[in-house]
This record gives sequence, C-alpha cells and structure tokens, in this order.
Amino acid sequence: MTFTGRTGTALLVVLIVSVCINLLLAGLLVGGRWHDGDRRHGFMYGGPMMGSVPEDARPLMRQVFESHKAEFDAHRKAIQEARMKVAEVLKADTIDQARLDQAMGELMRERQAMQQLGHQVMIELAQKLPPDARREMAERWSEDRFNRRPPE
Repeated sequence: MTFTGRTGTALLVVLIVSVCINLLLAGLLVGGRWHDGDRRHGFMYGGPMMGSVPEDARPLMRQVFESHKAEFDAHRKAIQEARMKVAEVLKADTIDQARLDQAMGELMRERQAMQQLGHQVMIELAQKLPPDARREMAERWSEDRFNRRPPE
C-alpha cells in the first residue's frame, strides 16, 4: 500500500511526532532515574516533586496526594481511553482527519484536566506546609528544575 498526497504527508507527520514523543518519554524516564536515583517515588506521591519536599513535610504530602487518589485514578483512566481512541484512528488504512482532530482534542482536554488537578493539589499542599518548609521546597524545586538558585 502506498500513501501519497495529503494522506501520506499526514501519516508521515504523525509517525515523526509519535517517534519524538516516545523518545522524549524514554529520555525522561531514563534521565530521571539516572539523575534522581531513588528520589522519585512515583506520580501518586508527587514524583519528582517529592525530592524537593523537606523530609519532615513528606508525610503531609503523601496525605494530600492520597486524599486525591480517586481523582488522579479517574483522570489516568480517561487519558488512557483517549489515547486508545487516537490509536484506533491511526490504525486505519486512511486517516480520517476529523476523527483524528476530535480524538487528539479529547486527549489534550483530559491531560489538561489532570494537570489542573495536579496544580490544585500543589496549591493545597503549599497552603498546609509551614512557611519554612514551603520556602525550602521552593528553593530546591527551582534549583532542580531550572538549574539555578532563586534570587535572595
């Protein structure tokens, strides 16, 4: 089967984007393991953020994340289902651009909803942390994420 014209171009773009995303994810997983070692404790407990939280504040962080576990699980399931819809469209012999746009839009909305929940949980945690712990977390987080110290 030969793909030419718009279909061939669209398929090539989708394949390139897919390879790039997979390489990015693989790099993040390998790089994170290499850079942070055992500091990463999984997404449910703050993942990379956990390494930024002072030791004495970690039980509070676990408690906050645990209180939202059902919401995170529901979002993860919705994202997985949206990804499967995208995969179904991509498996077809010809790409239905309208269905692909709709499926990708749904995936984007689900990922944004998960990110919004993460932001809400981070705000909730920040409001519960004592000022010194919050300040230390912010300093570690900005140093880890931006490879620089915040202005003093």
